[in-house]
This record gives sequence, C-alpha cells and structure tokens, in this order.
Amino acid sequence: MNTAQPGISGLYALLAQVSDFTTRLIPYVISLTVLFFLWGIFKLVFSSKDSEARAEARGYIIWGIIGLAVMVSVWGLVNLLTSTFSLNQNVPQAPGVPSANGSIQLR
Repeated sequence: MNTAQPGISGLYALLAQVSDFTTRLIPYVISLTVLFFLWGIFKLVFSSKDSEARAEARGYIIWGIIGLAVMVSVWGLVNLLTSTFSLNQNVPQAPGVPSANGSIQLR
C-alpha cells in the first residue's frame, strides 16, 4: 500500500491553488499601489499651504513609485526567466499508482 501518493497529489493541488490565487491577486495589488500613488498626488495638490502635509504626500508618492517599480520589475523578471529557460507553467500530473495486477491506475 502506497500512502505517499495521495500526499504528493495533494501537494500539487495545493501549489496549483496557491499559484492561481497569487495570479489573481497581483492585478489588485498593483491597482492598490496605483491608488496609493494617486492619493499622494491628490494630497500634494490640495495641501499646498501646509508643509507637513506636503511632506507626507511626497512620501506617499515616493513609496507608490517604489512599490510599482518593484512589482513590475519582479513580474518582468519572472516572465523573462520562464520564457528564457522554457519553463512549463502547467502543474505536472501525479504519477499513477501500480495495482495488484501490474497495470497503472492514473488519478
């Protein structure tokens, strides 16, 4: 009896779900960063008289630009590496389990 097989296929399924979740989450995180940047610009424009508020707004703008640059750079680097090394983005199928009569049953 092979008890390791269900754990391996369960691990592949978990990794596929995590990958799907992060793939769906990335556009929302980038959108939030753009909104953070735009909020900084909005605060900078409407706080022209208060120097402390302007400094805070500049901080929002700077960190928004840094966040966007980091996210887009990592995203580009991952895409470059997957295309350069021809990495397969599909989750591999778990190997079959041999049965008592010698045939292999695929899950």
